[in-house]
Formats: sequence, structure tokens, C-alpha cells
Amino acid sequence: MKNYYVDKVNVIVDGNESVIEVIAGSGYDLNVVKRVAIQRAKERFPNSEKFATVLISHEEYTYEEYKTVTGSNPGWIIEK
Repeated sequence: MKNYYVDKVNVIVDGNESVIEVIAGSGYDLNVVKRVAIQRAKERFPNSEKFATVLISHEEYTYEEYKTVTGSNPGWIIEK
């Protein structure tokens, strides 16, 4: 079962700049993906006021595929 995802989101800042954010996680919710992408963009552009998001790609993976694609475990899983 493919429970993990990696999304690429283009965040448009004040209508004239843009930044690509890669969001990865589990339990896909598009609103969460957009919110996280905007939060990251706000860190880069703290004086900007208007942000818009465009989903560029959405890929779903199994746990093993996710580890291969991202090179690590999801942040909330700690393997010893």
C-alpha cells in the first residue's frame, strides 16, 4: 500500500518571484502540503504578503520506495 508521498509545489511570491518546495510525508492532504510550502516560502521571503501555490507533481510510494527516493526514513520514524 502506498502511504507516503513526495510533492513538488511552486510557490509564487507577490506575483513576481517563485520558489519550488519539495514536501514529503504520509497521509496525503493537499491543504497541508500547500500550507507547509507557503510556510517555507515565508521563511525565505519574510517581507512578502501574497503567496499562491501550484502543485507541480505528486508521487505516491510504499515505505521502502520512499526510503529509496528520499534517501532516508520519514522524519517521524527512527530506526535503530
